[in-house]
Amino acid sequence: MLTDSFRNIFHVETYALIGFVIFFSFFVIVSIRAFRMDKKEVAELSNMPLDDQEPTNEKER
Repeated sequence: MLTDSFRNIFHVETYALIGFVIFFSFFVIVSIRAFRMDKKEVAELSNMPLDDQEPTNEKER
């Protein structure tokens, strides 16, 4: 029943392809950004959950 409904939708293959391209592009962009990050920034971000101090800068609030 559900597959028959999808077959009746106009250009349903196109929508699936567009969704896949958007997902894959986002995944590639995030992966590239993660691999190109500085080790210093990675260490800072990994310690954020353990940091109990309040922000000292006005910009961070």
